[in-house]
Amino acid sequence: MNRRSFVRCSGLAALSFPCLPRLGHAADASPGDGSDLHQTASTFQEFVETHLMDADGLVRSFFNAQTLKPFTNEELQEPDWKKRVTDWGQNTPDPASYVAYENALMGTGEFAISQIERFQTTGEEAAHAAAHRCIQAILSVIEEGRRYMPGYLPKPFGGIAHARDSHEISVDQYTKAIAALYAWLPLASDGEKQAITQFFVDAADFFIARKFRHAYRHRTIVTAATHLHSLGLFVCLPWLAAQASGDKTYLRHLKNFAEALEAARADEGLSGFNQTSLVIEGFHTALLAGADDPLLPELIGLRWDKSAARVLPDGTALERDEPTSQTTRLAAVATLVETHCPDRSCVGLATRILSSLTAIDQMRNPRVPGAISTTSTTSWLLAYWRLRHAGAIQAA
Repeated sequence: MNRRSFVRCSGLAALSFPCLPRLGHAADASPGDGSDLHQTASTFQEFVETHLMDADGLVRSFFNAQTLKPFTNEELQEPDWKKRVTDWGQNTPDPASYVAYENALMGTGEFAISQIERFQTTGEEAAHAAAHRCIQAILSVIEEGRRYMPGYLPKPFGGIAHARDSHEISVDQYTKAIAALYAWLPLASDGEKQAITQFFVDAADFFIARKFRHAYRHRTIVTAATHLHSLGLFVCLPWLAAQASGDKTYLRHLKNFAEALEAARADEGLSGFNQTSLVIEGFHTALLAGADDPLLPELIGLRWDKSAARVLPDGTALERDEPTSQTTRLAAVATLVETHCPDRSCVGLATRILSSLTAIDQMRNPRVPGAISTTSTTSWLLAYWRLRHAGAIQAA
């Protein structure tokens, strides 16, 4: 019996998905308890659904801040953008499609989780429908990727219709898409459960065959040692595959990450808001799937501390000496940190971050001037609904 057939033989009913506890830290949310954030949440929700989301349910990335639309190929001829697109996409014949979908899986995954949290908090069918639409989009990209190889999750440049032609992957996109798929499992149909758990096994096999390394654009090879944020994906995949298939031999691959996990204790490069979000989200998924290494919750706490130290008391922060909205990436994992590290008090900082970013035009990433950052926006919503679900922000 091969590994993939284990998925069909193992009992899906045996999968368990513990709920996050309600966190009693509303008093820590000074200044304010977040009650002023409800209108902002509605504004950002509408922006995602009416602007960022395409017809297939993928949340697009890097909108033109002046037009609030995807960049056109003509706009991307501006010298700074032309240099950036050449670096990102080499000789792509359609730079606009490349830029619009660069972070689509990550943004779609985060928005899906936010709507799952919203549904669990409010019971609103609209939230369930929004989450389902995103999950179906991710599953469609997975199916397109299978045309190359099972477990291959391509960046869907040009949307789902062209995803099969994409040669690019990244651990960032895998991590957030997988977190969304795992969060959806308790709500999934039988067919969706089969597709999701099959993908967990396929993705693990895909990276095992490549010794957990892959080419990134035209510049480097990603490994756990060289790109420590990849640990968020690489550590959770063996646990997900073992849980889905019943084959515990997947777990033997975890020993390959021992040195990188130790290096992650103090590495300053992991203090970036994006990297912190990816590591904590991935480790959280691994712990839900049965991971029992005490180093994972320890690292969750340590990485939170390092990244949180970069945020000013009013919830703002700078990157490249410019105001950044990427702090929402940190806010989105605050409740996860408190779940696994009960000695940490995180939701107050998360609420201050959300309170400092209440307009679409503030959703900027200094690394991509002139653009609205999708992941800042989806992380804002994810933070808000996780805080609502945890009881740290009260309903209107």
